[in-house]
Amino acid sequence: IGYVRVSSKGQADNTSLEDQQEKITAYCIALNHELIGLYQDVQGGGKSDNRKGLQTAIAGMLEGKAGGLIVLKLDRLGRRASDVLTLIDKELQPNNKALIVIDMNMDTSTPTGKLVLTMLAGVAEFEKSQINERTKNGKKARAKTSDYANGGQPKFGHKADNKNLVVDESEQQIIDVIRRHHKSGKSQRQIAEYLNKQGILSKQGKEWSGTTVGRVLERLYPKAA
Repeated sequence: IGYVRVSSKGQADNTSLEDQQEKITAYCIALNHELIGLYQDVQGGGKSDNRKGLQTAIAGMLEGKAGGLIVLKLDRLGRRASDVLTLIDKELQPNNKALIVIDMNMDTSTPTGKLVLTMLAGVAEFEKSQINERTKNGKKARAKTSDYANGGQPKFGHKADNKNLVVDESEQQIIDVIRRHHKSGKSQRQIAEYLNKQGILSKQGKEWSGTTVGRVLERLYPKAA
């Protein structure tokens, strides 16, 4: 069973779909394969389980006598090698079905095709490591640029607004109070007592202590901390 895909209706208007169909048909004739059906999708990339045409092709392959699935290019099945491997592992191999990718000369029912499949698995593992590395680096960068890191609670004086860190004006006023009392020579414990007498609560909704006041002061005067 053949499958063709383009990523936009604009592409469908030119020869992209027809070109894929013609080359798949020609390949099947040349190698004496019977082309039982040909299905298509016209939409963006996305995962294979979101493509109606591909799912219909797979269902037809599994329910009928087709020996496998044939495409012109690997990226017609998925943008990432890992997506294609998932399709092979979950749908094709368990049902003794082959995948033919014309432009790669890949037929998973042959020894050469299995070798290409092994190489494809290596590419998929590389893709996975690259994604993990980018995710880890992104979290590190976020931690360096703001106090609101990796889903944690923003530090006193800031708040989360739709996952963005913004200034909390009411808490900034409290920070000004702490700064003024600190400059006047009061201890952290004395400042905490003052805030509690005024009914001012910490970010956690609790009374202040010398320790929580100290944390605010450490951010105000990091060199002295």
